[in-house]
Amino acid sequence: MSTKQDAMLLRGSHGLSDAVSVTARRHSRWRVPHEHFISIEGPWQLPSTSTVQSANYSRHRGNPLTNSFSSRRMLAWTAPVALALTALAPALPAQAAPKPMPTVTTGPVDKDLNGDGVPDLVAVGGPGTGLGSGVWSGLGVKSRKTGVGTGQVQTPASNVGLRGNGVTGNDSPADFDGAQVITGRFTGVDHQDFLYYYPTGTSAGNGGVIRGAGDGTMANPYGNQFSIFSDNLIDANGNSPLQLVNAFQADGVDTGIPDLLGIAGDATNGYRLGYHPNYFAPGLYYGVTGLTNPTPTGGADWQNWSLASTETASGVALFLRNAGSGDLYLWTGVTMVDNGDGTGTLNHTQYQVAANWNTGVTISTLQAADINADGTPDLWAVLPNGTYRAYLISGLSNSGAATVTATRARPLA
Repeated sequence: MSTKQDAMLLRGSHGLSDAVSVTARRHSRWRVPHEHFISIEGPWQLPSTSTVQSANYSRHRGNPLTNSFSSRRMLAWTAPVALALTALAPALPAQAAPKPMPTVTTGPVDKDLNGDGVPDLVAVGGPGTGLGSGVWSGLGVKSRKTGVGTGQVQTPASNVGLRGNGVTGNDSPADFDGAQVITGRFTGVDHQDFLYYYPTGTSAGNGGVIRGAGDGTMANPYGNQFSIFSDNLIDANGNSPLQLVNAFQADGVDTGIPDLLGIAGDATNGYRLGYHPNYFAPGLYYGVTGLTNPTPTGGADWQNWSLASTETASGVALFLRNAGSGDLYLWTGVTMVDNGDGTGTLNHTQYQVAANWNTGVTISTLQAADINADGTPDLWAVLPNGTYRAYLISGLSNSGAATVTATRARPLA
């Protein structure tokens, strides 16, 4: 076996050194020790979260590069202490159970750009979108009665991409023409950042991350931009992804920065899902794990499907849409199982959301989020005429389609 020492520049703040040298052994196999659990009885309470860093912990991710350190999140628990109280009292008349209210989340919420606990909508403008060039941010409108999102956003939306992508030097919102933009904690902080990716054009296969300002806008891209290079995203046949979405930490390895999930391939070798792990730094994705999953309908025509992802309290959720057939599916509880040979599988629970959903309709932006905080992921769709509409989803079932409630279409900008 040959060895190669790779130096990775880990950029960013929050306690990361400016440069960390990582030693990698190519084609090696590492076994991860079993976790050990300690049972403590008594009225003890641990902090809400704690992070354990280990310089000797290594994890093989189905990729030639194996890190010599990792970070694992240990969920806190509280040792139960129970008191049994018995009281004798006259029986009360039976009362109807109160109608459950939506949960108002005060912690970090996926797609929440300004920290108010409500998801927000982000759409790319430019030719064919009905919006001016740039990145448009529509802050979610909160219900006065329930305190959760309604599906509406504050309009006109704000163009937060006026300074460009920080690479071309043009300082122009046209830098984002033809790009896909998703949000997530891509710099490892507790608010949403912006990841842009070019599936076609002169910059095809490349992209970058721009820090979010925490108020619904982008930070100045100069000094707050991290490039993503095509060589780090291509599959075994040299194909760049047709699309990328946030995979969060579906592989169970918490580097502090989300992984990516994409679709790539060609007519000769076929198309498939690919998992792109992050290596502890903004924009640093290395290699791809080819996933063996068939499409929701059992086929291999992944080039005909588009993806939209989000994360709820129950885990990673992925919408899958076939525009030609109108099939719309939802995968919940998504986790990635690495086979250790460059391939893997997404474990999930599948639901049919709808049949003939916007069949043949071009959607400029498809974004997933738990808009109304009911625990079930929802969708926003932005059309080429610049209008947007929310689709609130409920009644997921293993025996039939879900209930999809569409809001009225409104201009975004």
